[in-house]
Amino acid sequence: MKIGKVIGMVWADKKVEQLKACRLQIIQPLSSSGEKNGNILVAADPANLSASGDLVVFVTGTDAAQAFPGGRAAVNASIVELVESIK
Repeated sequence: MKIGKVIGMVWADKKVEQLKACRLQIIQPLSSSGEKNGNILVAADPANLSASGDLVVFVTGTDAAQAFPGGRAAVNASIVELVESIK
């Protein structure tokens, strides 16, 4: 699991079936101290949890697909929860 900040949204009129009701968010990965840590990426938000400016936990690889009902989706990154604070 990794921490990131939602910095924008991707709009797509045509999506594969698994992503029809899913937001696609632009994420800036962060270190535990809140510093930028890696390249910007697009992450699926299967539960539609996040909005611009939110801190989130995201997963990549096989775990990203498992964040969807049925554990199958054509994604490389998924948002799985919101972060309330980092201490």
